[in-house]
Amino acid sequence: MVEELALWLYGDRVATVAREPGNRIRLRYTPEALAKYELGTPLLSIGLPLTEIPSPNAKTRSFLDGLLPEGEPRRAIAEQLDLNANDTFGLIRSLGLDCAGAIVIQPSDRPAPRQPTTTTALSLDDQEIAKRVANLKSAPLGLTDRVRISLAGVQEKLLLTRMPDGSWGEPVDGTPSTHLLKPEIRDFPETVENEAFCMRLARNLGIQTATIETVEYGGRKLLVVERFDRTVTALGDVERIHQEDFCQVLSLSPKTKYQSEGGPSLKQIATVLRQFASPDSLSRLLKATFVNVLVGNGDAHGKNFSVLHRRDGRIELTPLYDTLSTAYSVDGDLSMFINNVRKMAKVTGERLVNEAVSWGMREESARMTISELSGRVPEALEAALVATPGLPAAIANIVATQRRQLTI
Repeated sequence: MVEELALWLYGDRVATVAREPGNRIRLRYTPEALAKYELGTPLLSIGLPLTEIPSPNAKTRSFLDGLLPEGEPRRAIAEQLDLNANDTFGLIRSLGLDCAGAIVIQPSDRPAPRQPTTTTALSLDDQEIAKRVANLKSAPLGLTDRVRISLAGVQEKLLLTRMPDGSWGEPVDGTPSTHLLKPEIRDFPETVENEAFCMRLARNLGIQTATIETVEYGGRKLLVVERFDRTVTALGDVERIHQEDFCQVLSLSPKTKYQSEGGPSLKQIATVLRQFASPDSLSRLLKATFVNVLVGNGDAHGKNFSVLHRRDGRIELTPLYDTLSTAYSVDGDLSMFINNVRKMAKVTGERLVNEAVSWGMREESARMTISELSGRVPEALEAALVATPGLPAAIANIVATQRRQLTI
């Protein structure tokens, strides 16, 4: 018997995923989607344009794997659900009620998902939140019998819903999560201050970033990140905004998210943005790359760049996210090369200009962007330092060193 899941997007049942003999899975767009949208529309993914032909196993699997946790969190969740960690279909069947973006995935025989609202979350007090943070290793994302939720990545995180009164709730029974809480990584101290500082620095430079704050529960520091793929009204009504990362865009497995392992390059990202996204996307990509080099973030890989798919079909680069100074703790290798350079310490402003020109940007425009950003760093740095007490001085020193290299 063929098992089938339905994929809902913006209230429409747009596709199904079937598990066929041999554990092959295929995505097929529905007649409703084919009737509503033009063929070739990048509906669920730029890598899965609307077509009457079912998507092959490899592309379907890469797209769905991109919605699921990676590494140890995926193994822990699979064990909790009594599934094999390689069972992509089984995992997304269990976790697909709330994913990155606007997709809701559930068995085909279930009715349409209800209108999302934060008011259906289960209220949590501080002690209950602390308990869930402490249990993240065995219950990643805050998974329970009633919380069925998915988000990519290997870092521990708790997904919660901020309710209309500002309190926290547990996203039970398909309630959309609105925030993720990231505890300090035990093997890498000060990651909360590190990421908070880097995100504040980027925002002070005028770059669109995810909204962050810092909190503490049960004696553990956490970074709170507001989801930019959710819009919430004062009454708690939620609109999910579709998004996908660049491994999904390019139909690549999350296991190949690093360029050295066959993952996306900045030029590949730029090529997609030129073809599909808003006109300012290349400039925004350059600014994001500048910040990653400025703070010494060597982990800016293919899953840390994404696009938003607006309901009206517009595609745009997402705000900056998951940005911290990896150079503070590990070596300076780059996840995506810049002008063929693989070492952070060798990236100069001129190499960054060359990289942008290879994307199709005018040299004058690229040079002006980098020069203006570099000129604003001292003031932006000072404001970020004031807002981030406890930041190790070494991270600010990295920024100062990198800025000298990037100045043109």
